[in-house]
Amino acid sequence: MKSKPIAVNERLVSLDIIRGFALFGILLVNMPLFQSPQLIADMYMIPQQLSESDKWIRIFLDVFIENKFFTIFSFLFGLGFYIFMNRAEGKGKRFYRLYIRRLTLLALFGLMHLVFLWYGDILLNYALAGFLLLFFYKRKAQTILIVIITFTLALIILLSLNFFSSPEELKLEIQMLQVEGAGKMEEAVEQYQNSSYLELMSYRFSNEVIPVLKDLPFSMLTAWYMFLIGLYTGKRNIISHFHSHRNLVKRVWWISLLCSIPISILIIALHLNFLKFGIHNEIFIQVFVTFSGLSLSLFYLSTILFLLQKDKWRKRLNPFSYIGRMALTNYIMQTFIGVGIFTGLGLFGDVNLTLGIILSLIIFPIQILFSYLWLKYYKYGPLEWLWRSITYGEFQTLKMRK
Repeated sequence: MKSKPIAVNERLVSLDIIRGFALFGILLVNMPLFQSPQLIADMYMIPQQLSESDKWIRIFLDVFIENKFFTIFSFLFGLGFYIFMNRAEGKGKRFYRLYIRRLTLLALFGLMHLVFLWYGDILLNYALAGFLLLFFYKRKAQTILIVIITFTLALIILLSLNFFSSPEELKLEIQMLQVEGAGKMEEAVEQYQNSSYLELMSYRFSNEVIPVLKDLPFSMLTAWYMFLIGLYTGKRNIISHFHSHRNLVKRVWWISLLCSIPISILIIALHLNFLKFGIHNEIFIQVFVTFSGLSLSLFYLSTILFLLQKDKWRKRLNPFSYIGRMALTNYIMQTFIGVGIFTGLGLFGDVNLTLGIILSLIIFPIQILFSYLWLKYYKYGPLEWLWRSITYGEFQTLKMRK
């Protein structure tokens, strides 16, 4: 007996809830990055100087937050791609042309975000990876699964190569980078604290924008990987026919949980120096955080899908749907708030993870309230309306009908 498919509106609300949940995690990850020149620190492998309390928060972020929510957001992009293309095709529209226009505008949003606001943009990354996804829309689910498995194995092998690098050569390389980067860190803080906006833009273009653009061919592959998983999920109708795939989702839940537990223990052990690999420690932490980004994100996703099958949990999680419906607007808004607080008020330069967590817990409920009030009167968020209008080549109705 076939299970009854989930109604379209109910499915979209579920995706909005997951999207809103992902945006909360993204805010937690991004808040420390608004506070300091972390891009420079990463480029020159300069460790964070943290207080004792912040060290525990760093462990918490690495174990439960870091890489997990961007991964979920990427998954949703791939799933949303399939839903958009499938619905446009069903209506007889030129779906490839529509989606190329949609991706082009997203790339423009991302480029403006990167150049004028902040280096941590993901929109340009998503748009470029989205063009690669176009080649897979007509492929069978089985073909996409084979590509996913192949990419997973390749990713594991590449990350595992870090375990076999020479400690002496690595130590020398890191020391040379850190010597060069120390002055760069001081320069970044000076620029962010004392420069005019135009001076800061000039500095950022050379020291942040160009390095990010050079890294795009590599960073977009990670997004594309999760896009494929989202596309595969859409083709298999795993969410729209959840009850038919309940056992599959349950297996994903158990496997991702069992994989996540030992990886999380390793991250904690490395942070607390229960395991000591000298100069490799920080690299190993990042490798395991990357692994857990996949395993825990799948655990979070499958957990939420099971919770959303229960009415009481749908009601509890429903506030996330407001912010999820306006994901693009709220993502850009988080940048304006973060940059405004730390750069605008001259507070840039101090990585205070405790402050970042506190601000996130204040900002996110305000975003939920703003989104709720906006959606009482309008059908789309302001940037969603602009994105949709240009995609379809005509102004979309914005106000709700009374």
